Amino acid sequence: MFARNLHELAVSARFQRHRSDRLGEIAKRIAVTSQTGEKEMLLMTGIFRRAVQTIKESESRAQTRSKT
Repeated sequence: MFARNLHELAVSARFQRHRSDRLGEIAKRIAVTSQTGEKEMLLMTGIFRRAVQTIKESESRAQTRSKT
C-alpha cells in the first residue's frame, strides 16, 4: 500500500514514468527493510494518499475554471 500510494503521488505530480516506477520500487524496499513500525507506515501512507487527493482536486478545479 505504501509503495502504491507513493507511486500514485509521483504520477499525479507528473514525474517521468521511469522515475515514478523507480520510486515505487524504492518505496517497496524501504517498507521491507526499514525499522519503521506499522503505525508509522500507515501515517506516511495516509499523507501520500491525502497529497494525491489534493492534487487531483486541484487539477479538477483548474479544468472546471478553464471551461468557463
